[in-house]
Amino acid sequence: MIAETKMYPEFNTIFISLHGFAELAETVKEVEIFEASMPTLPIHEMSLIIDCNDMAPFKPEILPVLERCYVLYNGFKHAVLVNPKKVVAKSQLQRVAPSAGFKGHFVDTVEEAWAIVKS
Repeated sequence: MIAETKMYPEFNTIFISLHGFAELAETVKEVEIFEASMPTLPIHEMSLIIDCNDMAPFKPEILPVLERCYVLYNGFKHAVLVNPKKVVAKSQLQRVAPSAGFKGHFVDTVEEAWAIVKS
């Protein structure tokens, strides 16, 4: 999977675009890097947008990592995920969210995500 991260300081927002298929080892590594950076950021004052539009479905072993991510995302003022185009990937993301207690939003477009963050 390719992950591109961009900061938007004017909106106090981290924007991450995810593309492709998630391999377990690489995903765990990226989550650990993200998790390690969180104590240095005032995340409770920040928003997070994750554009999953181009994300492919993933193997079941990724699900516990996804649950861990959702718990991390709950620390943000706003956490918004843009649904994948692929129906299977979309259902995977949304199925895991309740068990992880995810309090963020799922939307269909980046524009909808920005509308939540800017509100």
